[in-house]
Amino acid sequence: MATTTDVLEAFAYYIDHGGYIEKKDGDSRYLTRAIENFHKNDGDGNWTYMGTVCGINPGAWCAMMVSTAVLEGCGSDTAAARKAMYGVWPYTVCSQLWDAAPASARHWGRWQLLYNGRSGSEYAPRPGDVIVFSDNGSVRTHTGMVYAADSAYVYTYEGNSGNMARKRSYSLGSSYIYGYVTLKLDPGESGGVAKFQRWLGVTADGVFGPVTKKAALKAHQKYLNDTYGTSLAVDGVWGPATYYATRSLRQGDDSDDVYVWQGLLYGAGLDPRMFDGEFGSYTLAATEEFQTAAGLHPTGVADRYTWARMFGAGRPVHNVLRRGDTGAEVRYLQELLTNAGFPLAADGVFGAGTEAAVLAFQREKGLEADGVVGTGTWEALE
Repeated sequence: MATTTDVLEAFAYYIDHGGYIEKKDGDSRYLTRAIENFHKNDGDGNWTYMGTVCGINPGAWCAMMVSTAVLEGCGSDTAAARKAMYGVWPYTVCSQLWDAAPASARHWGRWQLLYNGRSGSEYAPRPGDVIVFSDNGSVRTHTGMVYAADSAYVYTYEGNSGNMARKRSYSLGSSYIYGYVTLKLDPGESGGVAKFQRWLGVTADGVFGPVTKKAALKAHQKYLNDTYGTSLAVDGVWGPATYYATRSLRQGDDSDDVYVWQGLLYGAGLDPRMFDGEFGSYTLAATEEFQTAAGLHPTGVADRYTWARMFGAGRPVHNVLRRGDTGAEVRYLQELLTNAGFPLAADGVFGAGTEAAVLAFQREKGLEADGVVGTGTWEALE
Protein backbone atom coordinates (compact mmCIF):
# COMPACT_ATOMS: atom_id res chain seq x y z
CA MET A 1 0.00 0.00 0.00
CA ALA A 2 1.17 3.51 -0.70
CA THR A 3 2.33 5.79 2.04
CA THR A 4 1.05 9.32 2.45
CA THR A 5 4.48 10.64 1.54
CA ASP A 6 4.56 8.64 -1.72
CA VAL A 7 1.24 10.10 -2.84
CA LEU A 8 2.14 13.66 -1.87
CA GLU A 9 5.45 13.38 -3.71
CA ALA A 10 3.63 12.25 -6.84
CA PHE A 11 1.22 15.20 -6.65
CA ALA A 12 4.06 17.63 -5.93
CA TYR A 13 5.86 16.41 -9.05
CA TYR A 14 3.03 17.55 -11.31
CA ILE A 15 3.08 20.99 -9.74
CA ASP A 16 6.84 21.39 -9.50
CA HIS A 17 7.35 20.52 -13.15
CA GLY A 18 5.33 23.28 -14.72
CA GLY A 19 1.72 22.58 -13.90
CA TYR A 20 -0.70 20.93 -16.26
CA ILE A 21 -3.33 22.18 -18.71
CA GLU A 22 -6.64 20.51 -19.34
CA LYS A 23 -6.94 20.75 -23.14
CA LYS A 24 -4.47 20.85 -26.00
CA ASP A 25 -5.81 24.27 -27.01
CA GLY A 26 -5.76 25.65 -23.46
CA ASP A 27 -3.59 28.45 -22.14
CA SER A 28 -0.09 27.26 -22.99
CA ARG A 29 1.69 29.57 -20.55
CA TYR A 30 1.64 26.78 -17.98
CA LEU A 31 3.38 24.31 -20.29
CA THR A 32 7.12 24.30 -19.68
CA ARG A 33 8.15 20.87 -20.93
CA ALA A 34 7.42 18.56 -23.87
CA ILE A 35 4.07 16.81 -23.93
CA GLU A 36 5.46 13.26 -23.56
CA ASN A 37 4.61 13.31 -19.87
CA PHE A 38 1.76 14.43 -17.62
CA HIS A 39 1.32 17.55 -19.79
CA LYS A 40 0.26 15.35 -22.67
CA ASN A 41 -2.83 16.55 -24.57
CA ASP A 42 -2.89 14.71 -27.88
CA GLY A 43 -5.47 13.86 -30.52
CA ASP A 44 -8.72 15.42 -31.55
CA GLY A 45 -10.41 14.03 -28.46
CA ASN A 46 -8.14 16.06 -26.18
CA TRP A 47 -7.11 13.05 -24.17
CA THR A 48 -4.97 14.22 -21.26
CA TYR A 49 -2.43 12.24 -19.29
CA MET A 50 -4.74 12.19 -16.26
CA GLY A 51 -7.67 11.19 -18.43
CA THR A 52 -5.67 8.40 -20.01
CA VAL A 53 -4.64 7.07 -16.59
CA CYS A 54 -8.22 7.21 -15.31
CA GLY A 55 -9.74 5.99 -18.59
CA ILE A 56 -12.22 8.82 -18.98
CA ASN A 57 -12.47 11.83 -21.27
CA PRO A 58 -13.62 14.35 -20.36
CA GLY A 59 -13.78 14.27 -16.59
CA ALA A 60 -13.24 16.46 -13.56
CA TRP A 61 -9.50 16.64 -13.83
CA CYS A 62 -9.08 18.06 -10.31
CA ALA A 63 -10.40 14.69 -9.10
CA MET A 64 -8.49 12.79 -11.77
CA MET A 65 -5.27 14.40 -10.58
CA VAL A 66 -5.96 13.12 -7.06
CA SER A 67 -6.64 9.69 -8.57
CA THR A 68 -3.44 9.74 -10.58
CA ALA A 69 -1.33 10.79 -7.59
CA VAL A 70 -2.80 7.96 -5.51
CA LEU A 71 -2.24 5.42 -8.30
CA GLU A 72 1.34 6.48 -8.90
CA GLY A 73 1.96 6.60 -5.16
CA CYS A 74 0.72 3.01 -5.08
CA GLY A 75 3.24 2.02 -7.74
CA SER A 76 0.56 1.93 -10.46
CA ASP A 77 -1.24 -0.84 -8.57
CA THR A 78 -4.90 -0.22 -9.41
CA ALA A 79 -6.19 -2.56 -6.72
CA ALA A 80 -4.16 -0.75 -4.06
CA ALA A 81 -5.36 2.64 -5.31
CA ARG A 82 -8.97 1.46 -5.25
CA LYS A 83 -8.54 0.19 -1.70
CA ALA A 84 -7.00 3.50 -0.61
CA MET A 85 -9.99 5.40 -2.07
CA TYR A 86 -12.79 3.24 -0.66
CA GLY A 87 -13.49 1.50 -3.95
CA VAL A 88 -14.06 4.62 -6.06
CA TRP A 89 -10.81 4.68 -8.02
CA PRO A 90 -10.77 6.31 -10.51
CA TYR A 91 -12.11 9.35 -8.70
CA THR A 92 -13.50 11.44 -11.55
CA VAL A 93 -16.47 13.31 -10.03
CA CYS A 94 -15.84 15.77 -7.20
CA SER A 95 -18.64 14.46 -4.97
CA GLN A 96 -17.78 10.80 -5.49
CA LEU A 97 -15.18 10.17 -2.79
CA TRP A 98 -17.11 11.91 -0.01
CA ASP A 99 -20.17 9.81 -0.79
CA ALA A 100 -18.21 6.55 -0.82
CA ALA A 101 -16.04 7.06 2.27
CA PRO A 102 -17.28 5.78 5.64
CA ALA A 103 -18.41 8.32 8.21
CA SER A 104 -15.24 7.72 10.22
CA ALA A 105 -13.15 8.98 7.29
CA ARG A 106 -15.26 12.08 6.55
CA HIS A 107 -14.61 15.30 8.46
CA TRP A 108 -16.61 18.49 8.10
CA GLY A 109 -14.82 21.76 7.50
CA ARG A 110 -14.89 24.33 10.30
CA TRP A 111 -17.38 26.58 8.50
CA GLN A 112 -19.73 23.65 8.00
CA LEU A 113 -19.62 22.89 11.71
CA LEU A 114 -19.93 26.41 13.05
CA TYR A 115 -22.17 28.11 10.55
CA ASN A 116 -23.97 25.44 8.58
CA GLY A 117 -25.21 23.39 11.51
CA ARG A 118 -23.28 20.17 10.88
CA SER A 119 -22.76 17.90 13.87
CA GLY A 120 -19.39 16.60 14.91
CA SER A 121 -16.13 17.76 16.42
CA GLU A 122 -13.62 20.05 14.77
CA TYR A 123 -11.01 18.21 12.72
CA ALA A 124 -7.37 19.18 12.16
CA PRO A 125 -6.58 18.33 8.52
CA ARG A 126 -3.54 16.16 7.92
CA PRO A 127 -1.18 15.73 4.96
CA GLY A 128 -2.64 13.26 2.50
CA ASP A 129 -6.27 14.12 3.25
CA VAL A 130 -8.41 14.80 0.21
CA ILE A 131 -9.99 18.23 0.61
CA VAL A 132 -13.46 18.77 -0.84
CA PHE A 133 -14.80 22.22 -1.74
CA SER A 134 -18.26 23.65 -2.33
CA ASP A 135 -19.28 26.91 -3.95
CA ASN A 136 -22.55 27.11 -2.03
CA GLY A 137 -22.06 24.95 1.06
CA SER A 138 -23.93 21.96 -0.29
CA VAL A 139 -22.88 20.96 -3.82
CA ARG A 140 -19.33 19.58 -3.94
CA THR A 141 -17.63 21.25 -6.87
CA HIS A 142 -13.85 20.92 -6.51
CA THR A 143 -11.21 18.81 -4.80
CA GLY A 144 -7.50 18.56 -4.05
CA MET A 145 -5.10 17.17 -1.48
CA VAL A 146 -3.76 18.59 1.79
CA TYR A 147 0.04 18.75 2.02
CA ALA A 148 0.29 20.75 5.27
CA ALA A 149 -1.79 22.56 7.88
CA ASP A 150 -1.26 24.74 10.91
CA SER A 151 -3.51 26.33 13.50
CA ALA A 152 -4.94 28.85 11.02
CA TYR A 153 -4.51 27.59 7.45
CA VAL A 154 -4.65 24.48 5.33
CA TYR A 155 -2.25 24.15 2.38
CA THR A 156 -3.27 22.20 -0.69
CA TYR A 157 -2.21 20.71 -4.00
CA GLU A 158 -4.92 21.13 -6.61
CA GLY A 159 -5.57 20.48 -10.26
CA ASN A 160 -7.84 22.67 -12.38
CA SER A 161 -7.17 25.74 -10.28
CA GLY A 162 -7.00 28.59 -12.77
CA ASN A 163 -6.57 25.97 -15.53
CA MET A 164 -3.42 24.61 -13.90
CA ALA A 165 -2.07 22.44 -11.10
CA ARG A 166 -0.75 24.54 -8.25
CA LYS A 167 -0.43 25.07 -4.52
CA ARG A 168 -3.15 26.96 -2.67
CA SER A 169 -3.92 27.90 0.92
CA TYR A 170 -7.16 28.64 2.77
CA SER A 171 -8.24 29.77 6.19
CA LEU A 172 -9.46 26.76 8.16
CA GLY A 173 -12.76 28.62 8.57
CA SER A 174 -13.24 29.25 4.84
CA SER A 175 -16.81 28.69 3.68
CA TYR A 176 -15.36 27.17 0.50
CA ILE A 177 -14.13 24.09 2.42
CA TYR A 178 -16.81 21.42 2.53
CA GLY A 179 -14.71 18.87 4.37
CA TYR A 180 -11.88 16.33 4.26
CA VAL A 181 -11.62 12.63 3.50
CA THR A 182 -8.86 10.59 5.11
CA LEU A 183 -7.63 7.99 2.63
CA LYS A 184 -6.71 4.43 3.57
CA LEU A 185 -3.00 4.96 3.16
CA ASP A 186 -0.17 3.43 5.11
CA PRO A 187 0.75 6.05 7.73
CA GLY A 188 4.29 5.95 6.41
CA GLU A 189 6.54 4.00 8.75
CA SER A 190 8.17 1.70 6.17
CA GLY A 191 8.23 4.32 3.46
CA GLY A 192 9.65 6.83 5.92
CA VAL A 193 12.43 4.45 6.94
CA ALA A 194 13.38 3.83 3.31
CA LYS A 195 13.51 7.57 2.61
CA PHE A 196 15.63 8.05 5.72
CA GLN A 197 17.97 5.29 4.58
CA ARG A 198 18.37 6.90 1.17
CA TRP A 199 19.11 10.21 2.91
CA LEU A 200 21.73 8.49 5.08
CA GLY A 201 23.25 6.70 2.10
CA VAL A 202 22.64 3.14 3.35
CA THR A 203 20.70 0.32 1.71
CA ALA A 204 17.04 1.39 1.46
CA ASP A 205 15.35 -1.84 2.52
CA GLY A 206 12.78 -0.18 4.79
CA VAL A 207 14.07 -2.08 7.83
CA PHE A 208 15.33 0.00 10.75
CA GLY A 209 18.15 -2.26 11.91
CA PRO A 210 21.58 -1.81 13.50
CA VAL A 211 23.22 -0.49 10.32
CA THR A 212 20.60 2.25 9.88
CA LYS A 213 20.63 3.10 13.58
CA LYS A 214 24.43 3.49 13.60
CA ALA A 215 24.32 5.62 10.44
CA ALA A 216 21.66 7.81 12.05
CA LEU A 217 23.78 8.36 15.16
CA LYS A 218 26.81 9.18 13.01
CA ALA A 219 24.73 11.74 11.11
CA HIS A 220 23.66 13.26 14.45
CA GLN A 221 27.26 13.41 15.67
CA LYS A 222 28.46 14.95 12.41
CA TYR A 223 25.73 17.60 12.62
CA LEU A 224 26.77 18.51 16.17
CA ASN A 225 30.41 18.79 15.10
CA ASP A 226 29.64 20.87 12.02
CA THR A 227 27.17 23.17 13.77
CA TYR A 228 28.55 23.51 17.29
CA GLY A 229 32.18 22.47 16.95
CA THR A 230 31.79 19.70 19.51
CA SER A 231 34.69 17.52 18.24
CA LEU A 232 32.82 14.26 18.78
CA ALA A 233 34.14 11.00 17.39
CA VAL A 234 31.74 10.22 14.52
CA ASP A 235 31.59 6.55 15.43
CA GLY A 236 27.86 5.81 15.77
CA VAL A 237 28.30 5.00 19.46
CA TRP A 238 26.13 6.75 22.04
CA GLY A 239 28.15 7.78 25.07
CA PRO A 240 28.48 10.61 27.59
CA ALA A 241 30.21 12.92 25.10
CA THR A 242 27.33 12.64 22.63
CA TYR A 243 24.80 13.02 25.43
CA TYR A 244 26.34 16.29 26.63
CA ALA A 245 26.82 17.63 23.09
CA THR A 246 23.24 16.98 21.99
CA ARG A 247 21.01 20.04 21.67
CA SER A 248 17.24 20.03 22.06
CA LEU A 249 15.01 20.13 19.01
CA ARG A 250 11.60 21.76 19.20
CA GLN A 251 8.74 22.96 17.01
CA GLY A 252 9.91 25.51 14.46
CA ASP A 253 13.43 24.10 14.09
CA ASP A 254 14.66 23.40 10.57
CA SER A 255 17.94 21.51 10.19
CA ASP A 256 19.66 18.28 9.21
CA ASP A 257 19.31 17.17 12.82
CA VAL A 258 15.53 17.38 12.40
CA TYR A 259 15.87 15.02 9.42
CA VAL A 260 17.70 12.62 11.72
CA TRP A 261 15.03 12.95 14.40
CA GLN A 262 12.17 12.40 11.94
CA GLY A 263 13.94 9.32 10.60
CA LEU A 264 14.37 7.97 14.12
CA LEU A 265 10.67 8.51 14.79
CA TYR A 266 9.84 6.48 11.67
CA GLY A 267 12.27 3.84 12.87
CA ALA A 268 10.43 3.72 16.21
CA GLY A 269 7.19 2.95 14.35
CA LEU A 270 5.78 6.46 14.68
CA ASP A 271 4.59 8.83 11.99
CA PRO A 272 5.79 12.44 11.71
CA ARG A 273 3.92 12.43 8.36
CA MET A 274 6.71 14.16 6.42
CA PHE A 275 10.46 13.69 6.04
CA ASP A 276 11.40 17.29 5.35
CA GLY A 277 13.77 18.48 8.10
CA GLU A 278 11.13 20.83 9.51
CA PHE A 279 9.93 20.30 13.09
CA GLY A 280 6.24 20.95 12.52
CA SER A 281 3.07 19.98 14.32
CA TYR A 282 3.14 16.33 13.20
CA THR A 283 6.76 15.85 14.25
CA LEU A 284 5.73 17.42 17.56
CA ALA A 285 2.85 14.96 17.95
CA ALA A 286 5.06 11.97 17.07
CA THR A 287 7.68 13.17 19.57
CA GLU A 288 5.06 13.41 22.30
CA GLU A 289 3.83 9.93 21.39
CA PHE A 290 7.36 8.53 21.68
CA GLN A 291 7.92 10.26 25.02
CA THR A 292 4.65 8.90 26.40
CA ALA A 293 5.52 5.36 25.29
CA ALA A 294 9.00 5.73 26.84
CA GLY A 295 7.54 6.87 30.18
CA LEU A 296 8.74 10.44 29.75
CA HIS A 297 6.82 13.65 30.26
CA PRO A 298 5.37 14.43 26.78
CA THR A 299 6.83 17.88 26.25
CA GLY A 300 7.22 17.50 22.49
CA VAL A 301 10.82 18.72 22.84
CA ALA A 302 13.49 16.27 21.73
CA ASP A 303 15.89 17.00 24.58
CA ARG A 304 19.06 15.05 25.48
CA TYR A 305 17.27 12.45 27.55
CA THR A 306 14.67 11.86 24.83
CA TRP A 307 17.48 11.38 22.29
CA ALA A 308 19.18 8.98 24.71
CA ARG A 309 16.02 6.92 25.13
CA MET A 310 15.59 6.82 21.34
CA PHE A 311 19.00 5.13 21.18
CA GLY A 312 18.18 2.77 24.04
CA ALA A 313 20.32 4.59 26.59
CA GLY A 314 19.77 6.58 29.75
CA ARG A 315 21.58 9.41 31.47
CA PRO A 316 25.31 8.88 31.80
CA VAL A 317 27.04 8.37 35.12
CA HIS A 318 28.26 11.87 35.92
CA ASN A 319 31.65 12.87 37.19
CA VAL A 320 32.06 14.86 40.38
CA LEU A 321 32.54 18.45 39.27
CA ARG A 322 34.11 21.33 41.15
CA ARG A 323 35.64 24.74 40.56
CA GLY A 324 38.35 24.62 37.90
CA ASP A 325 36.77 21.85 35.80
CA THR A 326 35.99 22.49 32.14
CA GLY A 327 34.27 20.77 29.25
CA ALA A 328 30.93 19.60 27.87
CA GLU A 329 29.79 18.11 31.18
CA VAL A 330 30.29 21.47 32.88
CA ARG A 331 28.30 23.17 30.13
CA TYR A 332 25.52 20.63 30.73
CA LEU A 333 25.64 21.43 34.48
CA GLN A 334 25.36 25.13 33.70
CA GLU A 335 22.30 24.51 31.51
CA LEU A 336 20.65 22.51 34.28
CA LEU A 337 21.34 25.25 36.79
CA THR A 338 19.87 27.83 34.43
CA ASN A 339 16.76 25.70 34.02
CA ALA A 340 16.53 25.43 37.81
CA GLY A 341 16.39 29.20 38.14
CA PHE A 342 20.09 30.02 38.56
CA PRO A 343 21.01 31.53 35.18
CA LEU A 344 24.54 31.09 33.90
CA ALA A 345 26.42 31.43 30.65
CA ALA A 346 26.93 27.89 29.34
CA ASP A 347 30.64 28.33 28.61
CA GLY A 348 31.88 25.00 29.94
CA VAL A 349 34.08 26.63 32.60
CA PHE A 350 33.39 25.90 36.29
CA GLY A 351 34.37 29.30 37.68
CA ALA A 352 33.26 31.47 40.57
CA GLY A 353 29.84 32.18 39.06
CA THR A 354 29.08 28.51 38.56
CA GLU A 355 30.25 27.70 42.05
CA ALA A 356 27.98 30.40 43.48
CA ALA A 357 25.02 29.01 41.51
CA VAL A 358 25.76 25.48 42.77
CA LEU A 359 25.91 26.72 46.37
CA ALA A 360 22.61 28.57 46.00
CA PHE A 361 20.96 25.51 44.44
CA GLN A 362 22.25 23.23 47.17
CA ARG A 363 20.93 25.53 49.89
CA GLU A 364 17.53 25.74 48.22
CA LYS A 365 17.29 21.94 48.02
CA GLY A 366 18.55 21.34 51.55
CA LEU A 367 21.76 19.67 50.38
CA GLU A 368 25.21 20.07 51.82
CA ALA A 369 26.32 23.45 50.47
CA ASP A 370 29.92 22.70 49.51
CA GLY A 371 29.88 23.90 45.87
CA VAL A 372 30.86 20.44 44.68
CA VAL A 373 28.51 18.64 42.29
CA GLY A 374 28.33 15.05 43.42
CA THR A 375 25.68 12.33 43.19
CA GLY A 376 23.08 14.09 45.37
CA THR A 377 23.35 17.39 43.52
CA TRP A 378 23.19 15.68 40.12
CA GLU A 379 20.06 13.78 41.17
CA ALA A 380 18.39 16.96 42.41
CA LEU A 381 19.24 18.80 39.17
CA GLU A 382 17.92 16.07 36.88
